[in-house]
Amino acid sequence: MKRSAGISICFLWILLAIQLLIGAGCTQQNNFKYTQPNIILIMADDLGYGDVSSYGNPGYETPNIDQLAEEGLKFTSFYANSAVCTPTRAALLTGRYQQRSGLEGVIYVRGETRQTGLAQNEITIAELLKKAGYQTGVMGKWHLGYREEFNPIHQGFDQFYGFVSGNIDYHSHYDNSGIFDWWHNADTLREEGYSTDLITEHSIDFIEVNQDQPFFLYVPHEAPHVPFQGRSDPAYRYSDNEFTYYGPVEDRHRAYADMMTALDEGVGRIIDKLQETGLQENTLVMFVSDNGGLAEYGNNEPLRGSKTTLWEGGIRVPGIAWWPGKIVPGVTDQPVITMDLLPTFLGLARAEKPDTLHLDGLNLSRLIFNRDDLPERNLFWRYRGQKAVRSGAWKLMISDSDTLLFNLVEDISEERDLSDQYPERVFTLTSAIENWEEDVMSGVRLKTD
Repeated sequence: MKRSAGISICFLWILLAIQLLIGAGCTQQNNFKYTQPNIILIMADDLGYGDVSSYGNPGYETPNIDQLAEEGLKFTSFYANSAVCTPTRAALLTGRYQQRSGLEGVIYVRGETRQTGLAQNEITIAELLKKAGYQTGVMGKWHLGYREEFNPIHQGFDQFYGFVSGNIDYHSHYDNSGIFDWWHNADTLREEGYSTDLITEHSIDFIEVNQDQPFFLYVPHEAPHVPFQGRSDPAYRYSDNEFTYYGPVEDRHRAYADMMTALDEGVGRIIDKLQETGLQENTLVMFVSDNGGLAEYGNNEPLRGSKTTLWEGGIRVPGIAWWPGKIVPGVTDQPVITMDLLPTFLGLARAEKPDTLHLDGLNLSRLIFNRDDLPERNLFWRYRGQKAVRSGAWKLMISDSDTLLFNLVEDISEERDLSDQYPERVFTLTSAIENWEEDVMSGVRLKTD
């Protein structure tokens, strides 16, 4: 009897211990706090699909960008929202087709478009992440409005270093109309240095200052956009002299290679800073381009076309997602687009989206982290009389003179027009473009050419 009582008491103690362990586990689970990741988006300017060696360019060495591709997820069907600068950036910041915010074309340094920009009542990724507790910074090219009311600090960014126009002299920091264009927040800043290196320096400083709190860092580089200037080439744009758009450098291909080297080194320095501060395991880094490479100088192979066109060479660009320990290295050919980044970042930050905010982009998290297939959808483009839609393997292009159909899985270079063989598909995709146009142009507040 005494032995049975002892066993019963031991059994009760064991049950009590199990209950305590279960209770402690539940308490820990209930007290679990999600750690918001840092997010860094590096955007090159006019970088062609084949401009980095990991995408097939044997002429340039880009070891740091290549390392991101090797260690992260490489997108082989990453699309820019447009074939030029401003529209893609508008889509990036709003998560919507640029037509909805009236920024289908470039905001030029001269003329009427200089008075336009991304309206303050547009809700940006920076504003949404700020509400979720993020520090926000943009270092580099803005190109979403010249006037003070369009400055990044009025669009959700805590800090801005860079320029507001489409391109500047890499050394003197004058834009294409001879206006000085280098800023800290809403004030011009006289700061010596090569623009690519300055953008990198300010990005590193931002990481250093904000390493103890979640941050969103947008790094829109100028490189390798014209003018053609490496670190050793002289400044040539000033307010009191005449100058050409491309610059006086005779060997432009050499200068382009120098610009690529500076860009790649800048990427490497940002990654080094993450490793130095121990942030690499809690930071997503995205590397993309705003549109395809410039004809003759940018490398878009094996794609057809270049910047300003809706051929694949104008809109399909490098895209890489890097996060050590979180993203399994690999390659995906699923079509994604710039405007997908906003909903993706919101999901990672667990940030709230206003119920009234319509997003056209998709959250790519399940693709990036689990390799799940994305829902079927059509992707659309329109620029200067050109229209295009990608639907699965198919792409339809419409211009004033042609209606062309391609199977991109079998014909990435768009060499074989199949429109005569599949007239029903042409009709279906043409109707899809028309319906999309009607949708995105409803309620537009301002327009540019």
